[in-house]
Amino acid sequence: MFPTRHELLAEFSDPVYTPHSSFPGLKTFSCLENWKSCPVVELPRLRIEINGLDYLQFSAAGGSEFNSQLRFQQDCFRLWYQVDGTGILQNVTRSTFGTARPGLLGVMERGERHTYLHQKGNFECFQILFSLLPSKQAKCYWNSEIEGKIVLDEKERIYFENLIFDLLLVISKGKEILGLASISRLLEILVVLFKKGLMIVDESRFPKNKVKSLVAKARIFMDLNYSSIQHQRSLEQECGVDVNYLNIIFKKETGKTLYQYITGVRMEHAKYLLETTGDSISDIADKVGYPNGNSFSRAFKRQENCGPLEFRSRHQCMESKTEKNSQLDRSLYGPDSK
Repeated sequence: MFPTRHELLAEFSDPVYTPHSSFPGLKTFSCLENWKSCPVVELPRLRIEINGLDYLQFSAAGGSEFNSQLRFQQDCFRLWYQVDGTGILQNVTRSTFGTARPGLLGVMERGERHTYLHQKGNFECFQILFSLLPSKQAKCYWNSEIEGKIVLDEKERIYFENLIFDLLLVISKGKEILGLASISRLLEILVVLFKKGLMIVDESRFPKNKVKSLVAKARIFMDLNYSSIQHQRSLEQECGVDVNYLNIIFKKETGKTLYQYITGVRMEHAKYLLETTGDSISDIADKVGYPNGNSFSRAFKRQENCGPLEFRSRHQCMESKTEKNSQLDRSLYGPDSK
């Protein structure tokens, strides 16, 4: 019989929670504020890098306020597990959305923009930022299916939440054994994603399908190096084939040229910066790989049919309207309304 979440919480060092450094109004586990470990697990065909851990907590009865709409984007994958609360989780890049409720387990694709709009109740969410890459021994890259979500049933939830809180407890108590204690628990958590089919690595492509491997390798390289790639020749060097040939097979497999793909990647990151920061256009241009603000603005307008400043203005208006509606809902129905 697994212990309950409340029984597990009683074992944590006081204070259990501390104000979150990135999201005003939210809290996180105190032990995560100073957790700087980034373990790497090298398997025969797979390299797993843990880029970060996070836990978002908000008590509706605590009297505090937080911006009910949260935004996420990252250069790796993000595991999302909803421990408590109900809201709307949206993939802004793909224009898809669904209800986030206790037991929701999902994975966010790298580079894509997501939002969470909290609706009612307390809010608790556990996250792992991680990367999956071919190991040094692997002969090629693979295509993978990443985006997905399911809702765990009651027994699965109890098991999965025990994995989470056991991991956090190990970190909180400092009971590391050469880093193996937390790594073993992190791997147990990630294995659930594979068992549930939320992540699929097609091993049959090692190393048989060269074309798909080259396309996947090019995609990963552009996803991770969009801000520093200055010429397509760097892709040629990375993939080891002529860039014209690479462009042909990339277009055949994805429907986009190399230029169209990396432009799309850059624009997603630019839109996130326009939505979440007050950075100048020239600063954003530099961060997403353009030589100056003018070239970035021209590319943005071709892609989005509006300039970056107009995009930011539209977003601010929509954000203000969403927050007003959220405040109205809370005032009419209360934070725990059904």
